[in-house]
Amino acid sequence: MNKENRQKLEERKDTLEEQRQTMRDFIEEETGSPHSRGPVDEDTSHVPDTQNHFISERNFRKYQN
Repeated sequence: MNKENRQKLEERKDTLEEQRQTMRDFIEEETGSPHSRGPVDEDTSHVPDTQNHFISERNFRKYQN
């Protein structure tokens, strides 16, 4: 590989890395950090214990026959 080809290759590598970094920045801005908590309402995010009980009873009866 001659010097001109190496220089072109390096320029292409730099361009691709810049594009990757731009894409990463965009995605992080639009979706947030992977470790950040989302807009989940804690009051509605879990099934109440009574509902769990009803589901368990139904499943128990369903598979007893």
